[in-house]
Amino acid sequence: MSTLTTALAMARKDLRLYFRDRTGMALGFLLPIVLVVIFGFVMKVVNGGDSGPSRATLWVVDQDGSEASRAFVAALRSAETLRVRPAADEPAVDEARMRRDLADGELHHALLLPAGFGATVAKRELPELRMLRDPDRTLEQQLIAIGMMQAAIAALGPDFAEAFTTRMLERAGLPKEWRERTTALARGFAGGVRRLFEEKEAQASAKAPAAGSAEGVSVAAEPASPSLDPADFLGQLVPVVNEEFRPPERPRQLTFMLSHSVSGIGVMMLMFGLMACATQLIREREEGVLPRLLGAPSERAALLWGKYLFALLIGALQLALLFAVGGFVFEVDFLRDPVAFLVASFVILLAITSFGMLIAAWARTSKQAEGLSTLLILVMSAVGGAWFPLQAFDPPAAVQVAMRCTLTDWAIRTYQALFWHGHGLRDGDVQTNLAVLLGFTVAATVAARALFERRYVRAA
Repeated sequence: MSTLTTALAMARKDLRLYFRDRTGMALGFLLPIVLVVIFGFVMKVVNGGDSGPSRATLWVVDQDGSEASRAFVAALRSAETLRVRPAADEPAVDEARMRRDLADGELHHALLLPAGFGATVAKRELPELRMLRDPDRTLEQQLIAIGMMQAAIAALGPDFAEAFTTRMLERAGLPKEWRERTTALARGFAGGVRRLFEEKEAQASAKAPAAGSAEGVSVAAEPASPSLDPADFLGQLVPVVNEEFRPPERPRQLTFMLSHSVSGIGVMMLMFGLMACATQLIREREEGVLPRLLGAPSERAALLWGKYLFALLIGALQLALLFAVGGFVFEVDFLRDPVAFLVASFVILLAITSFGMLIAAWARTSKQAEGLSTLLILVMSAVGGAWFPLQAFDPPAAVQVAMRCTLTDWAIRTYQALFWHGHGLRDGDVQTNLAVLLGFTVAATVAARALFERRYVRAA
């Protein structure tokens, strides 16, 4: 028999074995399709999709109540990158509540429109705004800066072109005592720029017929506009005084993205590690070890609980190593509140271990377990925000529901409450997160026990 004939025979044998496990085969083909769809969906949410750019939540306190301030708030609501709170149908909030919520980490940016806003606008002067913010939330800060720039131009209009130019000249270094001179310069500059654009439009309209009749003429593309930092431009466009709220216990080198990455990637890798431990139950059945273990003179349920305890201990070691390396490399004190950290980590370990045991009890082959676990873990990691902080944006309601249906979202929110916001076990959000994780642990454990009895004990 030739080498080619033997190779073909071996390939036919492997194909029969592969297609014999139809569930595992389906999961193998389904996994890349689902991942492509999920990745594209997540990127669409991050980039705003069909509804425009991603949005950041900005709380607004109107302390003036004038027609001008209400028009500015309306312009903020129309900005593409902002989700203004409170909503139009929600009750107004006061400055004291905003300060309290900022200190508690419940929000990250709050804009105050001071009393006298309308009077200042009536005098064709730029009102000074006050921004209460968490300075480490730079991702949201960029989106808010773009939205406020759009709102300022839309609400104040072309009548403030001179005031905007004067403001930019003063920001460039000209003293405020020269306000009359800079205003006159701004007025002349604005007129000159207007004439330049009129001249450009006239030249474009004059060239249009000739360009349309010519053949084989290439038109050079206009040079791209220079890049512009929206946050820096906003500071030149509208006077904004920033008041920063940063929890004193938060490490200086800890950024929001770093805290989220350690939490999200840590949870995802923990799920993969514990899944490998849990599927040892299937490998023992495929290798013929399980029947001998079930025939031993002991309670058969002890086999399941033994695997549960094994996975739990390995997960604890992995988690300890992960945060030890994170603390050493990034100099982050994860043990600021050791009791809260240990309790939260134990509850998260219980939930993930129960998830792994449920998959192991359900799957009939190791290929099924590997395919389903990989599919679920990657989907939960993508939708739950383990790769990118979807929680920082304003995803659609359906996406928010999908996020809350994942273990990763609840686990990440728990760790972020401890690491980033400095909360403890007495915090209501932390207690809610832990209660949900414990509820899943109980449900998954009961289901895993029932499947173990049906597929392992009775089939033995």
